[in-house]
Amino acid sequence: MPADMPANNSLHAFLYCSTLAAQQPISVVGDIVKAAREKNARLGLTGVLIFDGQRFCQYLEGNAVAISDMLQNICLDPRHTDVVVQFHGPQEGPRRFQDWAIAYAELEEPIALDELMSFEGEEALLLFHQLLPSLDYC
Repeated sequence: MPADMPANNSLHAFLYCSTLAAQQPISVVGDIVKAAREKNARLGLTGVLIFDGQRFCQYLEGNAVAISDMLQNICLDPRHTDVVVQFHGPQEGPRRFQDWAIAYAELEEPIALDELMSFEGEEALLLFHQLLPSLDYC
């Protein structure tokens, strides 16, 4: 394997924000969560989906191939628009959401996602991780 190619079993992650497509009803969010839990469990992905009533923020972790494939699928999903990838790459240490195929949380105030969307890379991850303790997962 070339040195610049990620190991298939190393931990990788991505973080993105997007907007619910205008023609989509809010009820589609439940469908997204249900389908994600089934698909992520099958693919060995774990993570969290945050929704503020208009925008999504999702963090997923798993092997490099599954992560890249899932990110491509998300970018093509017509249920949301304006997908902005804040982070995509290798992660050190254990999984942050090892017990969740996909955790789900709602935000009452969109301010947190507004701020997060203005960062990228490690800065975006740091801000995202600072947001996590305030969330109530289901």
